[in-house]
Amino acid sequence: MWNIIVVILALFWKGATCQASPAPYYDIQVSPNVSVQEGLCVTIPCTFIADSRKAFSNSTGYWIRRQEYPFYIAATNDKFSDVKTTNFHLTGNPDNGDCTLTITDARKEDEGPYYYRFEKSIYSRVRYNYGHKATTTITVTDLTEEPVISDPGTLIAGINKTLTCAPPGNCPATSLTFQWRKSNVADVWKKISPTVTFTPSRDDHQENITCEMTNNKGKTTRKTILLDAYFADPTIAAKEEVIACACTTMVFTIIIVGIVIGNIAALILIFVGTYFFMKKKMENRQLGKPSPDLGKQEPECTYQELKGQKNDVYQSFKMQ
Repeated sequence: MWNIIVVILALFWKGATCQASPAPYYDIQVSPNVSVQEGLCVTIPCTFIADSRKAFSNSTGYWIRRQEYPFYIAATNDKFSDVKTTNFHLTGNPDNGDCTLTITDARKEDEGPYYYRFEKSIYSRVRYNYGHKATTTITVTDLTEEPVISDPGTLIAGINKTLTCAPPGNCPATSLTFQWRKSNVADVWKKISPTVTFTPSRDDHQENITCEMTNNKGKTTRKTILLDAYFADPTIAAKEEVIACACTTMVFTIIIVGIVIGNIAALILIFVGTYFFMKKKMENRQLGKPSPDLGKQEPECTYQELKGQKNDVYQSFKMQ
């Protein structure tokens, strides 16, 4: 009897002191509504937590259209599953908590709700369908976006050029068709291929090239670019023009410098000549000699010369 009471008390004490384990946590982060144009692509970022974790090993993820069994699988990383669509791709890695979904060649029949399901492993009990409501809902609209044409750059007559026309966003769509038109060509220039290689001529300068993109429902959008074609590389012509301009500038500079130097030399010569002329003039004044510039004037008589002239006159009168 006492043994039973002791056991009951021990169990009671254990239940009172033990804490209950927290419930496993599940969550998913993904846009609830996604729109894509018919024939184009869209990537839907998605992350999830399962059993309170984000890292797993050999796990499996599924994007399904309905939660009832058997599942309508749109995309999965399980290669043995019966996938119903070929244009849905689970591009995320479930082992890293990544459930990113990519849709290519979107079709009207792809519209609707989609759910994500996770299975930790074949032998694990961790299996979870995310959301009682749709995880995300896909809407497919009419094609309106223009294609993208690669930059042609500068076209050189006689040198081949390749242009590429692609859906926006680097979409790897396969249901789209392409054809090319050229403004100086009457009918369709090139058909089917999204790339075109041609040899431009001078006649292509300022002409238009148009790429037309059509989905499987016959809806077409187009993109037009303007061509610049030259006989030779315009960058070379520009360099030659720069060199010629530089040479002209150099010659002009040399002429200006020569004129300035000539003027300075002339001023120096004038200054030196004036200096020596004035110096000679001052020396002549100090010696009593006539200045070189007064040669045409009568020479001035000194006191001794006047005195001699007076004596000569006196002697003449005395002899008479």
